[in-house]
Amino acid sequence: MSAAIQLTPLRDACPGMVLSDVLLDPKGNVLLMQGVVLTEAMLASLARHGVESLPIFHAESESPEPAFDAQAVQARLDYLFRANVRDDHADWATGILRRYVEDYRLQRTVGA
Repeated sequence: MSAAIQLTPLRDACPGMVLSDVLLDPKGNVLLMQGVVLTEAMLASLARHGVESLPIFHAESESPEPAFDAQAVQARLDYLFRANVRDDHADWATGILRRYVEDYRLQRTVGA
């Protein structure tokens, strides 16, 4: 972990805080990715999983790098939706699904 990362006890974590590193369980499984903005539901779930501290980004240090690469996300979506032509309006349902997945993976807010 870098100097920008500080472990914060779960009891002191608040909704809206940002993870500065990947959060793993004791077996090495990913619980949450770097850059995730914590919600009340996430904090409650982490408590149930026995998580005691979180790597939290603190504003006085540099901004964390994004948890994704936009070009890599687009390449992956092109592969996943390879049977669908991106601008084919006849297959509108797949187009909507792709846009939702793209917005989710690029962490875009809907309706903004």
